[in-house]
Formats: sequence, structure tokens, C-alpha cells
Amino acid sequence: MDLRKDFINLINFVVFSQHDAEQIRNTAREIGFEADIIVTDEDMVSQICRQKAELGVKVFLFYGMDSRLTELGRDICSVFLAKSTVDFIKTGFGKNAFKKVKLLLYNGEYADCGLLKELWDVKVESFNVSVSESAREKYFSLCERDTLFIGPENMAYYVRQKGFNYKSTLLSAESLNLAVSSACKIISVKKFDEDKNKLNELRLEQYKVVFNFTNDAILAIDENGIIIAANDMVYKFLKHDINDRLEGKHIYNVIKGSKMIKAMYKDGGDIGDVFELPYGTVLTHRIPIEINGVKKGVVSTFQDLAVLQEHEKNARLSFMRNKKGFFAKYGFDDIKGSSAVLNEVKNVARSYAFSDSTVLIFGETGTGKELFAQSIHNCGKRKDGPFVAVNCAAIPKNLLEAEFFGYDEGSFTGAIKGGKMGVFEMAHMGTIFLDEIGDMPLEMQVQLLRVIQEKEIRRIGSDRVIPVDVRVIAATNRDLNQEVIKGNFREDLFYRLDVLELKIPPLRNRMDDIDIIAVDFLKANDYKNFKSNEALWREIINELKNYDMRGNVRELQNMLERLTVMMKNSHINATALFSEISRSLSFKTQNQSDDQRLIYGDVQESTGADQWEKGRIIKALKNNGLSRTKAAKELGISRSTLWNKMKLYNIKL
Repeated sequence: MDLRKDFINLINFVVFSQHDAEQIRNTAREIGFEADIIVTDEDMVSQICRQKAELGVKVFLFYGMDSRLTELGRDICSVFLAKSTVDFIKTGFGKNAFKKVKLLLYNGEYADCGLLKELWDVKVESFNVSVSESAREKYFSLCERDTLFIGPENMAYYVRQKGFNYKSTLLSAESLNLAVSSACKIISVKKFDEDKNKLNELRLEQYKVVFNFTNDAILAIDENGIIIAANDMVYKFLKHDINDRLEGKHIYNVIKGSKMIKAMYKDGGDIGDVFELPYGTVLTHRIPIEINGVKKGVVSTFQDLAVLQEHEKNARLSFMRNKKGFFAKYGFDDIKGSSAVLNEVKNVARSYAFSDSTVLIFGETGTGKELFAQSIHNCGKRKDGPFVAVNCAAIPKNLLEAEFFGYDEGSFTGAIKGGKMGVFEMAHMGTIFLDEIGDMPLEMQVQLLRVIQEKEIRRIGSDRVIPVDVRVIAATNRDLNQEVIKGNFREDLFYRLDVLELKIPPLRNRMDDIDIIAVDFLKANDYKNFKSNEALWREIINELKNYDMRGNVRELQNMLERLTVMMKNSHINATALFSEISRSLSFKTQNQSDDQRLIYGDVQESTGADQWEKGRIIKALKNNGLSRTKAAKELGISRSTLWNKMKLYNIKL
């Protein structure tokens, strides 16, 4: 590495005369570089050097002056370009007949007088002109007149005034090279230190960012209880002015009743302690600082307990949503229908949403019990928590306890590694929906009652009790009063569940809602099919009102889906569609009007499809003024086909 090439532009020469500046300039060119030179005086040298240092100059190389002038402060580096024996040899003695030669030197300069005496054949002595003014005057007063003085240019005037001969020293390439090399080495070392300091400063800033980035407060003390480190969160937790630094203060003067010093002498420290600070309740961990087996202090972390609980809730919710899908998708707007009886039930359910009391939903199969449960959850204060639905009838009896309460690793053969969380833990801070609660075994009913009352569970194989905050919504299609009487359901559990009661009306009690439910389903399922066959669909929906939907909304939707698939087959006509309805559903014979009985009185022995096909033909004829052509067009059949069907069903005009 050529230091001079890399660093010469970071060096400035400082002189007090143009003569010295010219010497440096010429000698530098001999060596092969251009020198940056400052010509100044003693009064301005400090100010100028500081200005240059701010512009990036690293070292100032002084020449032709007392080395004491280079004392510019710790932050400015300087090198004294000292005269040497080689400089005096280059200057030369000359031909004059002098008996003595006096070499004038500054502090730090040296010349080999013996060597010069041999070269010049004259007595050679040196004198340090850095002495006091009085000592200098006394010295010159004792010198003989036939003495030649050789020294720096700035001493020439003084010596000649005394009446002596004087010769200014010339600068040698060797002396300049030596001084420049020394300056470059200083720059190299200084640059290394600067880079190291910058790296250390960067690391320190990075550590500070990491130290202060966390939401945890971090506080450290030494073995005497003196605070040695505290991040920004400590000041927040202590409600302490951040400008009033804690470092150097004793822990007892900052936190009354602190347990940090005691934790230093505990094996493993003090983990998971709940502690009161001015900010509020915190969870703290106190860990001893041990260096080479010797306790040197304690580091303590504080976490806001309320924030920690919120993070736990969010983590549970995120896990449930991302991994298990435990969240409620539906709200009250998804419960279709506008009948008075349905609206009344929805209003009651809304009033239950903001309570934490258990809800027991009664309803036949397919009435939408889970839809109501999800709507209650999404309308209430637990809407941001998980919604966990469990079908009590679908879980094998021997697995119920494990599914409900979870288990620890190794608790039984087949237990997965790490154990498993039960549904009550999964539903923490949310809602658990127990569907088909009437089918739960009696032995599990006892444990369920205890969980609801105590709000805590214990995993299989564990002795640790886990608190859970869960709202319970249960549903059944059974008459639980009768089940209690029969001994199939615990009375105490029944009354614990039946705090808020909701009865979902069957579809037969709200027939007006069939139109809304059916049209909404058809549009959502296959909108294009519905729009292109809307007239036929309207007839089908009216037809469906005449059948007993024992499966309620679920059965209605299943039938509509089946008919949608059939309708896409171009070979299936309207007669086949109505025939499928008649085949799949139970026809209502009660509550039919006299007009309906009159229209179909002559075909009572026929199939349901025949009855409705005849009715459609009669209706089409009436709509079109008994015109067979227009009626056939409305029915989507040919005129001859209409004529044949009229003969078949004995329809006469």
C-alpha cells in the first residue's frame, strides 16, 4: 500500500515564510508530488489549521518554526518537519574563511556536528534556539565575530542584526520524505481508529435501536444495586422524565420495594413475577448477570400485563383463523326472511348479543341454529374473538373429553407430540357453540357443567388448571324438558344452559319467507340460470309452498340446488321438474283452499306432476283468452302437444 499516494491530499504544510514555502514546493516536486502549503504567522496558525481540519485535512506538517507552535489541540494532528544532518550537508559550508560554524536547531532537531566537522574541516557546534529570549541574547553576546550561523530562514534577520554571517538551511528530499512518511502513518492509524470508531458507533446505535425497539422495559443493575442500563420503556413504566437519566442511581431510590438485588442470589433468578409499577401491573423476569462464575448484577424485563393478555388473545385469534378456521362468517343480515315471527326472533337474538350469559337455541333440523349462534357472536363484544363450533353428536364418546379439554404429551397411547389444545382453550376470549347438546353423554355433562361454572379446564394428563373466558351457546332439536324427565339430560346443566332461550320457528310457520329464501339462494347459486328461467322458477317456488319441508331451510335449499342441476339438462322439461318435486317432498293436503280442490278434483288419483301440469295448462289458457296458440307459446310447447295434453287431462274449452 503506497501511503503517500493514498494520503498526500490529506496533508497540509504550514510555514511562516515564502522562502520556506518555495523550498518545500521544489523539494516535493523532486520527490514526485505537489504540496499543499499554508503560509501564515504565529497569531493565525491555530485558526487556519482548525478551518482546514473542518474541510478534511488530517495532518499538518510544520516547517521552519519552533515545534511548540504545533500544539493545536488533541483533535488536530501535527508533524514537525525537523532539520537533519543531510539538510546541513545540502546547504554546504562554502568557501568563506570562518573559524567556527554554529547550527541553529529547534527542539526535536538533531545534527551530527562531528560528521560535518570532518566534511567542512572547521569547528561545528549546535545551539537550541527554543530557549528563552534572555538565554538566547546571552549566547549570541559570547559568540566570536568570525562565526558562520546556519539555520532556519526565520532566524536570518535576528542573527544578522547581531552582526553575524548567516546562511538559511536548505531542505533535503530525505528529510521531507521522512516527515511525509510519518504524517501518512499517522493518517493511516487515525483512519483505522476512525473506521473502528464508526463501526463501534454504528454497532452502538444498532444496539440502542434493538434495546429501545422492544415493548419490554429492560433495566440492569450492578452487584451494588447501581443502575447501569435502562431503555426508553423503563421511563414509561416508571412514569419518569427521560431527561433525568437513571444510570448511576441506586435501584431502591428508583423502584421502591424492588426485588432485583434479591434475585441476584437466587438460582435461575426470578421468573414470571407480577409486580406493581407506577404505570400499572407488569410481568417481570429478573435474571442474574454472571461473569466467570461471579454474580455481577441483575437484568430485569417488564411487560405490561394488559398488553400481554391482549397479544395472547390476538395470537389465539390469528391461530384459529389461519390454522383452524374458527371464526364466525355470518351475521343477522344473512338470515333471510321478512315474516313477523322471524323478525321477532332476530330482535330477541340481537338483545342477547351483548350479554355473556349462556344461550340455549331450540329449533328443528335445518332451521339455521348455527346461523343464529354466529350472528349473536358477531353482533356482540366478543366478535374479535374465536368462534368454535362443536357438534356433540358427531364426536365419538371416547374422544369427547380429549376434544373438549385437550391433553398433554404422553397422557395416553396415540397422544400427539407436544399435546393438544381443547376446544374450550381454542375458544378463549370468544364463543363456543355446542350443537346437538341433547346428544351429549351424561358423564360429559358433569364436566361441562363444571367448566361453565368454574371457567377453567384441565387437560388430560395434566395437573395444571387453565383459566378460560368463553361464552357458551348451545343448540338442540330435542325437547330437553322431556330428556330431563327421562333421565337423559342433567337438570342442573339444563338450567345452567337455559339462561337465555331462543326458539327458531320452522319454515312451515313462516311460509312467506320461502320466496325470499329461494330467490336469494338461486341468485347466489346460479344467477344466470335464474334470470333466464325466472318465470319458471317463480312457478316452482309457488309449487314448493304446497309441500311439507320437514328439513326446513336446509331441505328447501337442497331441493333448489337439485332442480338447478336438472334444469341445465336440455332434455329435461318442466314436467320432469315438477315430478321431481312431487317425488322428493310430501304434498300438503291440509289447509288447501276450495278453489284448489275444485281445480284438481277430477284428477285426485293422478300423480302430483299430472295435477300440476293440468293446472299449468288451465292457467295458461285463462291467461291467453283460451287461445291454444298463445297458451302453447307460454308453456314452451307446440300447439299439437298442447292439444294432446288437453285430451289426456280431459280439458275442454
